[in-house]
Amino acid sequence: MSAGFSTLATASATLLGLVLVAVIFAYRSVFTRLDRIADFHELARWIWTSGFSCFMYFGACLLIAFRMMDRDVGKPTLVWILALFSAALLVAHVMETYYLHSMARLNRRGFKNLVAVQDALIALVLAVFEVMSWLAVFKTSPAAFELELYTALTYTLFLASFRSVALVVFSFRAITLLEQVDQTPDSSLFT
Repeated sequence: MSAGFSTLATASATLLGLVLVAVIFAYRSVFTRLDRIADFHELARWIWTSGFSCFMYFGACLLIAFRMMDRDVGKPTLVWILALFSAALLVAHVMETYYLHSMARLNRRGFKNLVAVQDALIALVLAVFEVMSWLAVFKTSPAAFELELYTALTYTLFLASFRSVALVVFSFRAITLLEQVDQTPDSSLFT
């Protein structure tokens, strides 16, 4: 199982770089259109917190995979790591949802689908990470614990990777929607 966790750590480290590139790419796109965007601050905060939450998923997978490669790691150490990442992820997701919803007030009709998909992705990735990781902790057999934790981290890595790519697409869509706010008055702002 050590080889599996080694591969998982390698994939996590690679995906950490993907998130950094995606966030930088999204910010670069924002800066080229800065004069045409209605509310840059909310967009920047949303991109940052969304990228940070994806970064934390990959960081959690990387840290736990490295700890699992060490044969002397105990469950209490992993419980603390999971608890810290769980708390940090909850805070990051609350903040990114807040920024997205406050930005969506500028163009309710345009942001409706983006908000729905983004909220669903957040809930899905968080639920998979939390439920599967914590269920793995409660396994009594060391082999079952390792297998369940490996499975949980693999699914988390897959879903967080998908969410990272979706974040780039969603940030471009948000930029387009915010540009439209300045060009045409939106009647939903007054209702």
